[in-house]
Amino acid sequence: MSFREKSAWITLISVVICFSAYFWALATGEIDARGMRSLHVGLLCTTALVLLQIVLNLIATLLNLKDARTPRDEREKSIQARSHTVGYYVLMATIAVQIVPMHFRDPNPADVVHYGVLGLVAAVFAVAVAQIVMFRRGT
Repeated sequence: MSFREKSAWITLISVVICFSAYFWALATGEIDARGMRSLHVGLLCTTALVLLQIVLNLIATLLNLKDARTPRDEREKSIQARSHTVGYYVLMATIAVQIVPMHFRDPNPADVVHYGVLGLVAAVFAVAVAQIVMFRRGT
């Protein structure tokens, strides 16, 4: 498995771990979606995501230093470009879906933020999955 595929797996797993905890706490009512505690839990999950990404990518780099230092070839650049295109379309779709409820009811600003975070997480998830699939297919 190449270093960049490992990096995609690290992104996928860390995003799932950190933000599934956040959205689970919101869905079950453990934290009030409109309170300051949800902001603190969101910031904690974001900080955990950043730290997890740094530590796991550093470990992956140190385990295979030669592969981590090689420049991206055309295939890897193509995979990165196509996966980010997929993520862009997912982000735009979540934004379009988010606009619809706002026209039919008076949304709470906290709900808008939670929907926005969900859209960002879905886009990052889509990018990581697209990269893994493309690396596995060899395209």
